[in-house]
Amino acid sequence: MKNQSKNSGKEVIVQKIKAIVNFVKNPDNKLSRSYDVQKNLKSVFIFYLIKLFFLLLWIIVVTTWADLGEPPVVDIRNKLSPLNFMLYALLFGPFLEEAIFRLSLVFKPLYITISVFLLTYVLSSKLGFGIGHLDIDKYVLERILISALFALITYFFANKYFTYFLKFWNTNFRWIYYTTIIVFALLHLDFSELTFNKFLFFPLLTFPQLLGGTIGGYIRIKYGFIYSCLFHGINNILPALSVL
Repeated sequence: MKNQSKNSGKEVIVQKIKAIVNFVKNPDNKLSRSYDVQKNLKSVFIFYLIKLFFLLLWIIVVTTWADLGEPPVVDIRNKLSPLNFMLYALLFGPFLEEAIFRLSLVFKPLYITISVFLLTYVLSSKLGFGIGHLDIDKYVLERILISALFALITYFFANKYFTYFLKFWNTNFRWIYYTTIIVFALLHLDFSELTFNKFLFFPLLTFPQLLGGTIGGYIRIKYGFIYSCLFHGINNILPALSVL
């Protein structure tokens, strides 16, 4: 019985890995959705274990030859109290990033509007004003107004040309999915400390984010947005605890 349970566990993990590989090869936004909460929660945990395994291998390989410096989470930790930091790492942060990058993988005018608003807020903070999106004592109104303007324009066109947008999403979902993964990884780089070598090895240095975005996108399509947020939050537990 024990051997059978072990084998079945291995088979489940292999099946999940195959599902991700097949999805990456041919991203499909029309996967049959799973609505079994218990099975979905189990699947999310299995995907976390898969990512954790590859993450440990990545740590062993990368730390032997590269100094990655402090992870972005350290900067966030320095700005927040321990309680607020944990709330951000486990709840607000995952929801924010999933809403930006995974919510609108399923096209709806409201979804893409939310994604554009939040992404514009983060980018305008980081690239426009040179501050973090958590810095709420500088240019808050300006950042909100800029984000709201882009969001309103997006909502207007997404509603008016809904059929065209939907067709574009369905036709180009492969590239939309790939783009969200790459941009998600890029935004986790510290551009102030970006060297040529770090840029050259971008895929290796941002492997955790690339893998997380790859799996998270599949979870969002297969199980739903809440489960991609849950997966993201679980992945933040160990990094958050490591800097407390």
